[in-house]
Amino acid sequence: MESILFDDVTKVYGGHPAARGVAVERLSLAVPKGEVFGFLGPNGAGKSTSIKILLNLIFPTSGRALMLGRPVADEAVRKWVGYLPENPNWYDYLTPEELLWYGGSTSGMSRLHIKERAAGLLDLVDLTSVRRRRLKTFSKGMLQRAGVAFALINDPEVIVLDEPMSGLDPLGRKLMADLIRRLKEEGKTVFFSSHILHDVEDLCDRVGIIAKGRLRRVARLSDLLAVRSKGWTISVKDAPQVLRSRLADFEPDYSARGSFTEIRVPEKDLGKVMERLGSSQSEIVSVTPLRPTLEEVVLREIQQTDGNVG
Repeated sequence: MESILFDDVTKVYGGHPAARGVAVERLSLAVPKGEVFGFLGPNGAGKSTSIKILLNLIFPTSGRALMLGRPVADEAVRKWVGYLPENPNWYDYLTPEELLWYGGSTSGMSRLHIKERAAGLLDLVDLTSVRRRRLKTFSKGMLQRAGVAFALINDPEVIVLDEPMSGLDPLGRKLMADLIRRLKEEGKTVFFSSHILHDVEDLCDRVGIIAKGRLRRVARLSDLLAVRSKGWTISVKDAPQVLRSRLADFEPDYSARGSFTEIRVPEKDLGKVMERLGSSQSEIVSVTPLRPTLEEVVLREIQQTDGNVG
């Protein structure tokens, strides 16, 4: 059974035909239990609209959305779902303890269970020392961490995160990434959107790329990035000026990296460059394929979409 299912979902805004805009068009997507799924696309692509449909905050014009095999409108589903919006807007006079108490009580948890669960979560997101401070005194990153604890108070099976890395400093991003890994280890399903593609590449099993309201591609990260290399990077224990004289007729790109130099060469020159380095007794540290990044893949999909419009 899929944890998340979009079944031919379309969302159209505007009543008058001349004012109508299609936010999401015929979205079909299944996310199995235990998967970390990254939902990618530019601003206005339909990511947040899709998430709001999934959480029954807005309703599709056509199609349906299911979680844990039930329609998202089913109140029973909500006990098993956690959600962190992109810009949490809490009652700023509450403390983290009070926020989690509110979240736990509205989820039907017992007082003892809330107390135990809240203590563990505040420790997990590193807010124990400020658990009784009012949220209005918190930084953006601290509010984001409080929001994560709130999303997890009911020990959900499905966690939906809209731009969870937004506004976090490097330490906050690491904490969030470690938390997502922990949720995966526990068998939870994590569905999140993000503009920080390095984190997506590091965390996700699969990604979906949406542009102009239409899902363009869904693939495992390993498949998405397993394309023919654009060339090769050779690491050599020689200074750039030494290598320039030895490889003058190839004109590769050079980058100094501490005690060694990286050389980028196209596929066609690899054999001859390796032979030249060997004959000149250069010490080769490594040879690795130069492959496109996730950012390059996503940009290519978006640009193809733009080229097919009009």
